[in-house]
Amino acid sequence: MLPPPRPAAATPAPKIADIDQELVLEDLTREQVRNWRVPALKDHQMVFDHIDRYGEPSARRLFSNQLVDQAEALLGAGAWLRRSGRCRRQ
Repeated sequence: MLPPPRPAAATPAPKIADIDQELVLEDLTREQVRNWRVPALKDHQMVFDHIDRYGEPSARRLFSNQLVDQAEALLGAGAWLRRSGRCRRQ
């Protein structure tokens, strides 16, 4: 069993022109994709922030299924369900 993840230091998201607009993955260069993926390998909060803003399918396309699955596993299934709103408290 892995120890729980440590709280990560706030890592600013990569700077992409006008981040307030919708993120279009097809418009990103290889370097921009790399600038998202490399920090996300070290800080899974970037994956969760991306999911919160753009949805899980976008995160799986940008970061990879493996990285999203790994981040979810580290957080724990119960916490992930509550965080994503997929679990209703009774």
